Amino acid sequence: MADASDGYVYVGLAVVSLFVVLLAWRSRSPAAHGVGDGGLRLPPGPWTLPVIGSLHHLAGQLPHRAMRDLARRHGPLMLLRIGEVPTLVVSSRDAAREVMKTHDMAFATRPLSATLRVITCDGRDLVFAPYGDYWRQVRKIAVTELLTVRRVSSFRSIREEEVAAVLRAVAAAAAVEEATPAMATVELRAALSALVTDITARTAFGNRCKDREEYLVLLERIVEIAGGFNPADLWPSSRLAGRLKRCRAPRRGVPQLGVILDGIIQEERTGAGSEDLVDVLLRIQKEGELQFPLAMDDIKSIIFVSDILKSISHDDQLT
Repeated sequence: MADASDGYVYVGLAVVSLFVVLLAWRSRSPAAHGVGDGGLRLPPGPWTLPVIGSLHHLAGQLPHRAMRDLARRHGPLMLLRIGEVPTLVVSSRDAAREVMKTHDMAFATRPLSATLRVITCDGRDLVFAPYGDYWRQVRKIAVTELLTVRRVSSFRSIREEEVAAVLRAVAAAAAVEEATPAMATVELRAALSALVTDITARTAFGNRCKDREEYLVLLERIVEIAGGFNPADLWPSSRLAGRLKRCRAPRRGVPQLGVILDGIIQEERTGAGSEDLVDVLLRIQKEGELQFPLAMDDIKSIIFVSDILKSISHDDQLT
């Protein structure tokens, strides 16, 4: 009995010692007092732990609900540390206006995580390109060529065909279930996700892609990775995190997508038919009137990053 009591005492002393060390570290940390690197005054936020930062405050409930509860305590501008990454949480209309309108230039460049650097070829797409002349050029292409009213209207038949195909599949499944109860079901989330992906792929490179199915499978895998938990994104300075299997997956999947897109681009150069988005980008590249000539990697990044973001956005709406 004495040995068991001594064991509990040692465990208790260890826990208390750890608690004291954490308190001492927190009291010495500039971020604990709202002061960041260079003496900047940082927004308030919850207390943090070494390595994991604020992650323990988000555990056990949906992240947006956890951040809502934290914002009620710390205010509409709140600083979280997700692993190593400082993250500003804006949760009021006035604060959002300050970030997105009044000071939009300061927040225009989106930070690139380890995963996004691989997917976007270091920010060569439209969405994650750093603010500057290249971003303005790609934005102009999107506004004047890719997303005009005429261009979007020209894809109406594609949208109608794909929606009709989904409706026929649902009707067929309903007929089977009516004839044989409990024998046929339709998973609408998967059907709608496939619908968005198919429409996006057809508007990007039409119907001439022989590797379309493989492209869609790879795209779905990268969407899952991009929207999931990647340790290298939370601890970018950790070599161990970068070596984990999930962090290496984008470095394998993106080159495979690139090979497929190379084949698509070659087909577009030799094919004929209605002008899709790849055709538009190839035409602009050929005209050669840009301040920054479009390289093939730029065209591929613009296409598949747009596909990825559309798929992620649709999945978020269904969640």
